[in-house]
Amino acid sequence: MKRAVIIFLVALTAIVLFGCQPEQETVMAGEVENKTEVENGGLWAEGEIAKVELSEVKGVNSIIYNEAVELELFRNLFSSAEKEPGLVNMSDPEFYLTLLMEDGEKHYLNLWLGGEGETASLMDSKDTHTVYTVTPDIKRKLSDIILANEQVKH
Repeated sequence: MKRAVIIFLVALTAIVLFGCQPEQETVMAGEVENKTEVENGGLWAEGEIAKVELSEVKGVNSIIYNEAVELELFRNLFSSAEKEPGLVNMSDPEFYLTLLMEDGEKHYLNLWLGGEGETASLMDSKDTHTVYTVTPDIKRKLSDIILANEQVKH
C-alpha cells in the first residue's frame, strides 16, 4: 500500500510539473525566424519605401533620397543583400540609413561602403549579430549616388 501511494504521488507530481510548463514554439535547426529577412536572403521585403535618409553622423545633416530612381536602387540593395554566416565584429558604420516606409514605419540600418575592391555591408540596427553584403554592381551604383552628394566627405 505504501509503495502504491509513493508511485501515485510521483506520477501526480510529474503530471503537475509537465502541465505547468509554458508553451514554447519549437524551432528546428536552421529555421530561426528574423522578421526583416525574406526567404531569398534579402534584407527587406515588407512594404514600399517612401524615403531614405542617409547620414554620416547618426541623424545629423541627413541626405534625403525620395526620387523614384533612387528608391529603386535602395530596393535593389535590400532585396539583393545576402546574409553572411558567422559572428559579426564590425567597426562603427560609415553611414546610418533611416528607411521611412509608406505605412509610416521606420527602420534603421548601418552601412559600410568599404574601399575599392572591398565588399559593402549592411546591418539592421535591431539585429547587430547579422551582417548582409551586396553585389559589386549594387555597391558601385550606391557609391556613385552617395558620393555624388556634396554633403558626404570623400
